[in-house]
Amino acid sequence: MRAFSTGFLFLVALLLAPLSASAQGWLDQKFDPSALSREDTATIQAALAFSGDYYGFLDGVWNADTQTALEAYMQREESTRSPSFGDLKDLILDLEDERVKNGWQLFYSESNGISYLHPFELLQQVDNDAVIEFLSKDEGFSMIVRFDNFGDMKSVHDWFMGKQAPGAKPFQYSDQSMWITSTEINDGFIAYARSDLVGKQWSTISIVVRPDYFNQLNILASSITVGGSPATLIWTDGGVIDQIVNGQSTASVAPAAPGGPSDPKDQVRRPLPPGVAAAPAPAPAPAPAPAPAPAPKTVDVGASPSPNPPVLGTPAPGAAPAPAPAPGGAAPILGTPPPADPTTPVAAAPAPVAPAPGGIGAAPGPAPILAPGTGAAPADPGGVAAAPAEPPKPKISGTIKGSGTGFYIAPTLLVTAAHVVEGCGAMAMIDGTPLEVIASDSSLDLAVLSGATDAGAWLKLSALEVPKLGEAVTALGYPYYTSLDQGLTVTSGNVSALRGIDGSSNRVMITAPVQPGNSGGPLLNKKGAVIGVVVARVDDMAILEETGSLPQNMNFAVPSGPLLTFLAQNRVTRPQGDGTSGEMSGEVPQGVSDAVVPLHCYQ
Repeated sequence: MRAFSTGFLFLVALLLAPLSASAQGWLDQKFDPSALSREDTATIQAALAFSGDYYGFLDGVWNADTQTALEAYMQREESTRSPSFGDLKDLILDLEDERVKNGWQLFYSESNGISYLHPFELLQQVDNDAVIEFLSKDEGFSMIVRFDNFGDMKSVHDWFMGKQAPGAKPFQYSDQSMWITSTEINDGFIAYARSDLVGKQWSTISIVVRPDYFNQLNILASSITVGGSPATLIWTDGGVIDQIVNGQSTASVAPAAPGGPSDPKDQVRRPLPPGVAAAPAPAPAPAPAPAPAPAPKTVDVGASPSPNPPVLGTPAPGAAPAPAPAPGGAAPILGTPPPADPTTPVAAAPAPVAPAPGGIGAAPGPAPILAPGTGAAPADPGGVAAAPAEPPKPKISGTIKGSGTGFYIAPTLLVTAAHVVEGCGAMAMIDGTPLEVIASDSSLDLAVLSGATDAGAWLKLSALEVPKLGEAVTALGYPYYTSLDQGLTVTSGNVSALRGIDGSSNRVMITAPVQPGNSGGPLLNKKGAVIGVVVARVDDMAILEETGSLPQNMNFAVPSGPLLTFLAQNRVTRPQGDGTSGEMSGEVPQGVSDAVVPLHCYQ
């Protein structure tokens, strides 16, 4: 019997050998960056920044600096300057472990129109009335964001240069719209400052770190860019990196898809722990153990005009949302310069411009940080022209399948819930104006529509406005619009929890009543700023069957942090400035009501 088993296993091994060799074949091929998507290229650049080999921007463009950095890494780690595809696995996994450990996410700052990767598990916000400040628990990594006039901006860079340690080799770059300073300062700390001209003001990010945080500093500094960015650290699903790390039984590299998966917490399909039986079929992660009773269910509150919409599960949580910074009140630390006058007004910034599609051999921009032992002056970055507007489209008519709510974030852009637009043959405003879905994420339950009629108003959406436990909130929307046609409805309540029923930080629970048709509507704080998007409520009947009692006031919204990250990752550009807002303690301001509209889903 043992001989039979051995022979059988040998036969299986022979049968599988060609497949294994085929899968291994392309991994052994010489690495060719032309097969990479832009997001995958930016991820490799970030990995090389973390390894200390790359000091350029994470722009997703494979240039001479990226190639040189990869060759330097491979020479040090593998004693070769000509890597294969498979040789990149360890480089990528080192970055992935760092991403998961310290919670790196692409963050878009509405205040200054700048995107950057931020380690939200590493840096916590500090109270400071003058500036926006973050600090690691061990006080080895400090970051400050501030807005200054030219003189005060320059004083930050001059202050760092004046604090440089003996023997340091400082790096400085400046042009009409950007200043960069990097140097070693007293007590062995490394200082970095970058300033970008935003309107008539200068937005400055200044960082001071201990030497052991240099690689984290390099990731953050390399990722700073005006407008949107491909540096999400989220791999293209089925792309080159996904195949390198998770395996792919194809003889050649599959064509790169246009975008990556929806913000997974861990992109590596980790093996099961020792002693745990393998699942019948391959899966990204081990299946969870069955719960004694079903988890509480939610129903969407948007897509159907029926008072009994289908039961839906809570959308799966993604990565932790980007905590939005808000000003607070302690003095700067770690040798950072004293703050400038905080009363100086911040001018409106130009709308962010999405980076141009990259190609091999494109010229690099200025190095964002001083490479150890170097001081070479970088090249001057270029600009990108905006795309022309599309001609108007004919009105939509036909059978209405359902309705929901949307709100303006720009003159012709609307945000709504993803389930409002899913399964629709067409989306339109109530007058038939056609709308195009330009971004959607069913996991977050968010979508963006373009082509809306210019209402002359859009709601304030700022990184400084986030849900706070217990604060008063107002939900605006159009429930049962196709049945009742009551117009805009307003309900109020408070933020009763900062997580969803499954513990997801991509949801907040509110007590403001919502109904089918409210989905996609804005959740406003008392100042009239958007702090969330209404998406769901607990399924009353499911809870009644499971517990014997009816739930009360358990409704859910996507908070503003994940919304801003979603917009940045999809490079949705918005006007800068405050938008339309107003005190919500009494009558709803006209501008706010004008910015919230009903949406129709057509078959």
